[in-house]
Amino acid sequence: MKVEEDELTVQVENPLDFISLTHHKCNLTSYLKYQDLNGYFNMLNGPTYENLFRYFWVRAEIYDKHAAKLEEDEKVLIDPSLEGKTREQIGLKPFTRTKIRQT
Repeated sequence: MKVEEDELTVQVENPLDFISLTHHKCNLTSYLKYQDLNGYFNMLNGPTYENLFRYFWVRAEIYDKHAAKLEEDEKVLIDPSLEGKTREQIGLKPFTRTKIRQT
């Protein structure tokens, strides 16, 4: 399924919403300031680069066992003498784990 960048809607969330907590009478800012954690939470609640996220998301693909098997099958279709050989013998890198790749 092909998705265009302008079709994506990115929902930006803050891991910790201090304004909402203060509204409900749970003010944590003094505790965080005392522990010198304000910078950390400002980083967490910092900017979300929506354009960069959209750019990556539409070009990302999952490389898992199924994709690795399809890659092997494609090589065997091109050259039937490769049937029954390992990935290394076919000329492919060994499959070690699922990865997210950008095309």
